[in-house]
Amino acid sequence: MTTHRLTQYHLCEEALKLPDLRQALYDEGAILMRDVLVNLHGEAHKARRRVEGQLFRRAYFRRLEMEVLPALMARALAERAEDEHLELKSLAYDLMLNVSLLFAGIDRQAGTQAEAKALSDLLVRLGQAATLGQYTGDQHAAVVRDIEAAMEEFDRLYLQPSKARRLAILQSAQSDMSDSLDREAAQSGHPDDVLTLLLRHQQALDMDDAGLLREVAFFYLASAHTSVHSIVHAFHEIHSWAEQSGRSVQALAKDQALLQQCVHESLRLHPSSPESWRRALAPHRLSDGTEIAAGDQVIIELETANRDTNVFGSDANSFNPLRARPPSRNPSGLSFGLGMHVCIGLNLVAGTIVRDEQALDETTHQYGSMTVILRELIAAGLAPNPDRPGVKDAESKRDTWLAYPLISAS
Repeated sequence: MTTHRLTQYHLCEEALKLPDLRQALYDEGAILMRDVLVNLHGEAHKARRRVEGQLFRRAYFRRLEMEVLPALMARALAERAEDEHLELKSLAYDLMLNVSLLFAGIDRQAGTQAEAKALSDLLVRLGQAATLGQYTGDQHAAVVRDIEAAMEEFDRLYLQPSKARRLAILQSAQSDMSDSLDREAAQSGHPDDVLTLLLRHQQALDMDDAGLLREVAFFYLASAHTSVHSIVHAFHEIHSWAEQSGRSVQALAKDQALLQQCVHESLRLHPSSPESWRRALAPHRLSDGTEIAAGDQVIIELETANRDTNVFGSDANSFNPLRARPPSRNPSGLSFGLGMHVCIGLNLVAGTIVRDEQALDETTHQYGSMTVILRELIAAGLAPNPDRPGVKDAESKRDTWLAYPLISAS
């Protein structure tokens, strides 16, 4: 078996589109990641994506951006109004926890602050499964045991009660359509969380209960885990750029189009994973002559490709949200992938992209959850703490933050 490393943008782009290269980045985290959407391949992947894709619709995203996220942000900031030690990663986790619960279909059982803390801790512990392949510490076995324990707790304390509630609703022909679970479904014919979707289609998807647990747990962590670090990266880049360029950060809160460009630029520089790993199911010859044999590993260096000067210009290593967008290329580069495994949540996180020949229509445009979150953080007058700079995780190959202290500049 040979390992091929791809760094040039056009080769990485080519490889991501190849149907005979299966996802392999999460093989180490199979305890949770086995057979979840991101790891499925071929027809099984298509079937799962068709079902779960029903949730990723414009009306749902618009409601999230216009109503849900601003309300969650206001509540999170109000709860920290007297906090002298504000910290962005913790704030982002708490915020995205609420989004994850809503999206995955997990109900709070007690509604207390202690439960919110327990759910947030579970989110962090489950998230370890997605990064086991990049873990470089000396506690691998202990991390695996902790993931196992977190999955058992998540199943027993939260998934099973949430599942029972939804099954009761789905099985009752006389269910009250004013119930929050079915209100939107009754109006639009669509479900409004992943768990409900899976329960409706579990038999057709040939998914056992263990697979259901893994899939819901995956969406629970995927809805928040990567976004937390992306929020911190973007916040840091925006404030650094504003300071260096003499721009007003507060003005960005009123210019959502530019703020979205900042989000895309930060995502380009800081993909949630620096690499995408693939395993060849069949031989293939790349356009540069590289011969890939069946069974070979292909490591697609997303972070390196996203900084390819031939695509993004001589300042490709720098944060420049005003850079000209390369023709037919995503402004966030390859961070969301391409081909059959393009991230299903791309529009949810990054919004829609206005093409060169189009004009932005503010009444319909989707800016993405990250733009909305950053807008609210900036509008609240939050800024990096100059006396306590952020700290990154030295034990992971991923570019992640351990802590990012804030001050209120307003």
